[in-house]
Amino acid sequence: MSNGAFVGRVGALAVALGVGVAMGTTPPMASADTGGAHSSGTGSSGRADRHDSGSSSNTHRGATQPVKRASTPSAAAVAAVPAPGSGTSGSGDTGSARAKASSPTAAAAAAAATIPSAANASLPTAAAIPTLSLPSLQAGPVESFIAVFISNGTAAHPNAGILFGNGFSYDASTCATSCIGGKAGLIGNGGNGYGGASGGDAGWIGNGGAGGAGLNGASGGAGGNGGAGGLFWGNGGDGGNGGAATSMMGAGGAGGSGGSVGMVMLMGFPWPSALYGNGGNGGSGGNADMGMAGKGGHGGMAGWIGDGGVGGTGGDVNGGTMMAMTATAGNGGGGSMAGYLFGKGGNGGRGGNVVGSGGGIAGNGGSGAMAMGFGPGGNGGNGGTFGASAAGDVSGGNGGAGGPGGWVVGPAGNGGNGGNGLGAGAGGRGGTGGNGVGFSDGGNGGTGGDATGTGAVNGGNGGNGGNAGVFGNAGAGGNGGNTASTTTGAGGNGGTGGDSVYLGNAGNGGNAGAGKAPASGGDGGTSNPIMGNGGNGGNGTAGGSGGCGGMGAMMGQSGMNGTPTNMSCGMGGM
Repeated sequence: MSNGAFVGRVGALAVALGVGVAMGTTPPMASADTGGAHSSGTGSSGRADRHDSGSSSNTHRGATQPVKRASTPSAAAVAAVPAPGSGTSGSGDTGSARAKASSPTAAAAAAAATIPSAANASLPTAAAIPTLSLPSLQAGPVESFIAVFISNGTAAHPNAGILFGNGFSYDASTCATSCIGGKAGLIGNGGNGYGGASGGDAGWIGNGGAGGAGLNGASGGAGGNGGAGGLFWGNGGDGGNGGAATSMMGAGGAGGSGGSVGMVMLMGFPWPSALYGNGGNGGSGGNADMGMAGKGGHGGMAGWIGDGGVGGTGGDVNGGTMMAMTATAGNGGGGSMAGYLFGKGGNGGRGGNVVGSGGGIAGNGGSGAMAMGFGPGGNGGNGGTFGASAAGDVSGGNGGAGGPGGWVVGPAGNGGNGGNGLGAGAGGRGGTGGNGVGFSDGGNGGTGGDATGTGAVNGGNGGNGGNAGVFGNAGAGGNGGNTASTTTGAGGNGGTGGDSVYLGNAGNGGNAGAGKAPASGGDGGTSNPIMGNGGNGGNGTAGGSGGCGGMGAMMGQSGMNGTPTNMSCGMGGM
């Protein structure tokens, strides 16, 4: 095609799209790049966790492992935006749902036991961005003018053209230290960052670029944050993994935060402007050697329809103690809030593990995030534990709390399970189940971690069940962890069942874990004053006591006491 014909077609396209309006109103993310490569001496640090723990997968990702979902866009074509519900976001650890002990059920309360759930609701599918093959132009004034509007970024000029194009993605062959991913045009994907730098932002329609993995060093560098998704459509980029500490007692780098969808500021608060889009996943924390491993990155916020980003896994630590400092694994990152209309709250990331000899403290799981309109809350991440080759004393990490359920329909998230302990280390505590809000059930409490040592060590307590929404059933308390103690160690106590609010049954208490010393079952939850059954008390161990049954409603029955009999419970529901 001649340059004259090509320019004519481009001119028509530019007029149709309103080039003058685009140039006047386009935010900085859509401006054509006229400078050199964007570099930064240090990578963007991940945001501080908004939750106490959580895990995107049961497998820890090292600092050099690629991010989970974002892919490097083609230099010749604009990739399609995945459907919000079909992204490759890692699935969080799910707190074990306890089978509720059977309780007498009043006929009037039977209808309250089943509440609609939005956990499996199908989200509308976002249409794909058309594939664009951008022309290869010879250098010249006309071609240079066209490239201002239509072009992919390059290593020398990483930002795309104003209208169409992908930002440039850096790697070891194109970046010496740390480089920010190129920004996309109005339609296109942001480029991936490198060396702990942030991913590039999308324009109007497209995905944000992935943050670069942090650099390994005496203390590992932080992973870069994911780029923002399109202002109207697209996913946030995944955060980069934190760099590993190469020196003894050095700290691992924090995982980068996942990118959010396009946002606008209203009344001083950020609100999603994108109709469709998932938040980016947080990056994993960097590993450490006898020091403190990095925490997982926080997930990114979703659009009006989409899933919140999953929290990153905490970094692993090679165990040991030096100068009164104990090796500590990283905590998992917190999940992020679901879309305001439809979507799932992000799961919390798993806590990091203690590996090798010398012992240490495993990381806590990250908290699951809340749902909004229709959808389930995120599950809390499991607490970290010890690796297969670990030796010494390892304390299990605590499970993360589950996120609240949907404001209209959708169950709350379950609490994460506590991690197992080793040697003289106790099992971690199970996470608390999230509370229901509208037509939603409360989440179940997580199971306490086991104590695998034979000394006087205890299993972790079970997490408490979450309260029900206005219409719904409360969550059950988690079971206590067991202990292998041959002396005086006790299993963990069972968690307390959640309370119901208006129409629904209360949660059952969790059972105590097995051990040499006595342990108690959890109390059943209390039902609302109108319709619903009280929760059953959990069973204790020999020498311990069972939990008390919860009070029932006027049109319901009280829960039964657990065994062994606790005389203070009366006949149940007292």
